Amino acid sequence: MSQDHDTKERTSYSYRLGTAEFDEARFELRVAGLPVDVERRALEVFAYLLRHAGEVVTKEELLREVWAGRITVEKVLPNAVNKLRRALGETNAERLATIARVGYRIDGTVERTAVGRQPASQLELAADAPVPGRENFRLQRQLGSNRGSEVWLAEHAKTHERRVYKFAADGERLRALKREATLSRVLHESLDDRRHLVEIIDWNFENAPFFLECEFGGQSLLEWSDAHLAATGVTERLGLFLQIADTVAAAHGVGVLHKDLKPANVLIEPDGDGWRIRLTDFGSARLLDPERLEMLGITRLGLTLTQNLATDPSSGTPLYVAPEIFEGHTPTVRSDVFALGIMLYQMLAGHLTKPMASGWEADVADELLREDIRLATDGNPERRLASAAEFAARLRRLGERRALAAAEAKADAQAKAARDALAKSRARKPYLIALVAALGAGVVVVLGLYQMALKARNAARQELDRATAINRFLNEDLIGRSNPLVVAKGQSASLKDVLLNARERVAKRFAAQPATEASIRLSLATLLNTIELLPEADVEARRALELYETVEGASDRDALNARALVVRLLTRTAKFDEAKRELTKLDELAAAAPSEHARYLTASTWAMYYMNQREFPKALERLRVAIPALRQSDPGNVPALDALRVDLVLALTQTADIAGAQREGQSLVDDIAARADGSELQLALAQSALAKAYALDNQLDRAEPPMRAAYDTISRLLGTDHTRALMVLADLFDVAARRRDFPKAIDYAQRVYETARAKFGAEHNSTSVMLGNWALILYESGDSKAALPRIREAYERLSTALGAKSPHGQMMGFWLAAIELELGNLPRADELLRTLDAPTLETAGSDGMWQARLDALGGVLLDKRGDHAAAVPLLQRALAGIQPGAAQESLVYTNAKKALESPP
Repeated sequence: MSQDHDTKERTSYSYRLGTAEFDEARFELRVAGLPVDVERRALEVFAYLLRHAGEVVTKEELLREVWAGRITVEKVLPNAVNKLRRALGETNAERLATIARVGYRIDGTVERTAVGRQPASQLELAADAPVPGRENFRLQRQLGSNRGSEVWLAEHAKTHERRVYKFAADGERLRALKREATLSRVLHESLDDRRHLVEIIDWNFENAPFFLECEFGGQSLLEWSDAHLAATGVTERLGLFLQIADTVAAAHGVGVLHKDLKPANVLIEPDGDGWRIRLTDFGSARLLDPERLEMLGITRLGLTLTQNLATDPSSGTPLYVAPEIFEGHTPTVRSDVFALGIMLYQMLAGHLTKPMASGWEADVADELLREDIRLATDGNPERRLASAAEFAARLRRLGERRALAAAEAKADAQAKAARDALAKSRARKPYLIALVAALGAGVVVVLGLYQMALKARNAARQELDRATAINRFLNEDLIGRSNPLVVAKGQSASLKDVLLNARERVAKRFAAQPATEASIRLSLATLLNTIELLPEADVEARRALELYETVEGASDRDALNARALVVRLLTRTAKFDEAKRELTKLDELAAAAPSEHARYLTASTWAMYYMNQREFPKALERLRVAIPALRQSDPGNVPALDALRVDLVLALTQTADIAGAQREGQSLVDDIAARADGSELQLALAQSALAKAYALDNQLDRAEPPMRAAYDTISRLLGTDHTRALMVLADLFDVAARRRDFPKAIDYAQRVYETARAKFGAEHNSTSVMLGNWALILYESGDSKAALPRIREAYERLSTALGAKSPHGQMMGFWLAAIELELGNLPRADELLRTLDAPTLETAGSDGMWQARLDALGGVLLDKRGDHAAAVPLLQRALAGIQPGAAQESLVYTNAKKALESPP
């Protein structure tokens, strides 16, 4: 390889930020037109931030890029930034934002102008030379070069396998290679179908020349077109383009913008009787959701925190760059759609280098295709097609759209002919009146056909408008707004932020489409319910119900679904009276339009109501109706079926059918684990329900490990304060209590209560139940004095909210009586015992021993009052009824046994 090499130049820029101007070529800062003296390092920081304006640049990246790994003092970067801010002046300095604990960002518009060119070294590569570091592969020919990077085709000396190597010298081009490697991993690990992507086999980022080693995906579409495009028909060209659009849509679906779509970055090779397209060169691409890297466990190579800036020099090839990018706006999904529109025009025109200039319509014969290209390349991104998926969907419906247009044209022509004939007939002689009458009848028929065609056209347009609106809502208000910069939350942008931000746009987005607005609001309500934003979910569900009732009627399936969700939210927020009224109405409406779905809906909603009321026998009865009804009405709704089966296991455990709970729980766990796409969360929920059944069977060693594993999974996926996580933590409390491990049980109980109080508030029924559990374990540990105020508060709150005769009220009343009795408050204990009812207690926690427990308290009360003779029969009956296990270790049993054995 020759030691002599050519040099080429890269463009330098002048940046304007408010009244400050930085000349990259001269490395000079001016403020208000006057030169400002600033130390070199501070200007290098400024230069790097300007090249990534709008992006969050981490402290680590600045130290690496500006100080190049040199040993520095602790505050070298903050000092440089402070000096820079002083030099910029107060107004300009406000645009240099500090992102706490992360780094810095230049905010606002930054004007960039090319001012000169700087020399850059060329890579020393030559044909027939070995690939540096891959000696078995020899370079064949250069496929392309650009600003310190070169792409070469290489071939294995023995196997003749071909590969493509992308080389870079250093700096921005090396970062582009790293970025491409990172985003390639995101795409390959996120997408099931990777046939249209080029696989990156290996890379070298340690020693120059740096490179990516890629599989050979064929020649570029640009090269291929010279020999093949002219002989390819319009249908085949559309088929090739759809492969490109689908691949771009798939990349967008996992948050990757390509940003440099053009024929040179599309590869094509024979595939059976046709051709296979592959998309390549993601070196300019950006990730909309950087947190996806953490989710996939991928190292962040070549990416800053957001990487989505219009002023980035890697924003694409000018011919394909959307107008808003030149104006300084951030690239979006619609920027890629613009490039796709240009490429479709070029493919249909037969020239893949032809600019799309005035009069381009003459190159595309099909009016519908001209319409699609116009929509994809509209200069206003607000009017442009919202996504590559929408673009592809329109092209796939070409046949349907042509048929509709033809029917409309035919109806128009027939109507016109009929009108013309009628006008002529009026000028004829009277003896032609009969003929006129016949013609009039024909006009009625033709006009009827016209109205039918018009109605079909309007329906199709409405459906297209609906699909377009939904696509735009998903891409702009959900996917687009998931970008942390867009929601102004930095790294803290979350699903909560995105959903709350999106819901504000629903009314405006779907103002003319109430049915679509209702479906979007119902989906939002379901998601908000899942992440436990219950007040917000309630608002969305009620608005969806209102819209459905107006558009479709109260008995329509969608309206019933919305009403059922309203009931579930009322139940979760302990508004049981209102929930019951809505449930009764749901029953009446479902009866007016009977179906398996309505049967499932009413049964499952009643089951949830009864589960939250701790009326488990009634819940069990409803679940046995809901599950088969769902299997018949919606067999593909696996998540809903899994959730019902989890509730069934829990209901079985609470109605003393422990063996049935274990069988159903094990069956559910096996079913979920056997699925190829089994949900980790659903599996954890099923395992926790099964573990609870083992715990109630006193198989604690078998229950605790899966319960702990389930808690870890649920907490990781939903958060430690989620209701499901709290339920499993409460089950762990029960295991510790059964083991008589009081320190651990008290700790669990306190954690559960404090989390519930913070989450639901002190007045919520769930909080009161958790407080009662805490009191119970304090009592069992021997600290009845600490237990008493807690159990009194829990009893009073639940009795007020649900009634003293409710299962919850009865349960707390029993334990309050036991604690009052333990502390010698005999009149209060007696008063409480007279209010308790064994059958009601059995519905709250069925194990068949509640009458025995009541006898135990009654016997102890009589014994403490000195009536031992009257106490003995009750105590004997109690001890005989309390079965071996955890119940016999409780203070209720122990005190009864002591009273029976005490001398008269």
